[in-house]
Amino acid sequence: MKFESQNLRPLNKFGVNCIATNYFRFTEVSELDNLAKSRSLDQRNVLILGGGSNILLPEKFDGVVLHPCNDKIELLDQDLSSIIVRAHAGLEWDRFVTHCVGNGWGGLENLSLIPGNVGAAPVQNIGAYGREACELIEQVTCYDLATNEVVILSKQNCEFSYRNSIFKRRPELLVISVDFKLHKPRTALLRSLKGDKKSISGVAAEFKKIISLVTKDFRFGPKTKWRPQVSFDNIRTLLDIDLIPISLKRRLVCLIRRKTMPDPAKIGNVGCFFKSPIVKSSIADSIKTAYPKISLYPGTPGTYKVSAGDLIRECGWAGKKIGDVSINARRPLIILNHGNASAKEILNFSKSVQSDVQKKFNITIEPEVVIVQ
Repeated sequence: MKFESQNLRPLNKFGVNCIATNYFRFTEVSELDNLAKSRSLDQRNVLILGGGSNILLPEKFDGVVLHPCNDKIELLDQDLSSIIVRAHAGLEWDRFVTHCVGNGWGGLENLSLIPGNVGAAPVQNIGAYGREACELIEQVTCYDLATNEVVILSKQNCEFSYRNSIFKRRPELLVISVDFKLHKPRTALLRSLKGDKKSISGVAAEFKKIISLVTKDFRFGPKTKWRPQVSFDNIRTLLDIDLIPISLKRRLVCLIRRKTMPDPAKIGNVGCFFKSPIVKSSIADSIKTAYPKISLYPGTPGTYKVSAGDLIRECGWAGKKIGDVSINARRPLIILNHGNASAKEILNFSKSVQSDVQKKFNITIEPEVVIVQ
């Protein structure tokens, strides 16, 4: 097994230079197994690199970089209403979503256009518009670099929580593939319309929801064109309506993300850099009173999720630029590399943002991004 020296700039969405002296890409588990059994891999100095969409790399990494590249999709099982599909870690996430929606398999459409590869989905427990990957994951197949064994973890054993999982606490677990349980919405809808009065009333209720949302969120604009004016909360409601085809839901999510999220192919970024903090109800109440523009979302009993973007905006950081690093004016969760910023410059910028939020609100906003130092 031979390592290569590799500049990881094209393999990370921030587009920072990072010279990896021991880079190893593999497709089959047997290749990884041969490497692990022939060389001693120090867990403290191993970096598992996927699509590079949620990571800030250093200028040089002298450890071992393991890059899984298997991008297969396998149909494992199905019945009239659901399907089990396996996606391998090296598969681009949105290519997987496109495949599933194209085959009429529902569940992933809310997660359209999230950058990165499938292997990162369980690690980060990716989510958008009220849906998290853990709701659909059945099990995760991993390679344990500490024992050189293949390990299969059930959903429960993955210990999922908001943007978190067991994989963050056990970095020796390298994701090989992920099994998802998806549903067949067309079949479910046909069954609901076979004369079941309760089901028909449910469909009628969904029609009312659609009419209400259209009335509320669409305005007649200039030049006789309809313009969507959909709020974030109403998008979630719309995506929860089973009557709307999953292909239409995906198109809606893609439209919104393209309007609100910068394309990493055009400007370096990894999407949301910070996690929205979870606070006690008492703290949320004081924020609501003093800063009514800050969005709050109910969490577990007695807690609220506070919009980190709103906290950052209130501190005056939206649109601010230092050197080649800036923060997105419309989505202040997103840090941008305008071309030549180093990892150190991006990191220092993020720490300044965190410091100001801490000073103003006494709230810590933590990075969602994996920072390698």
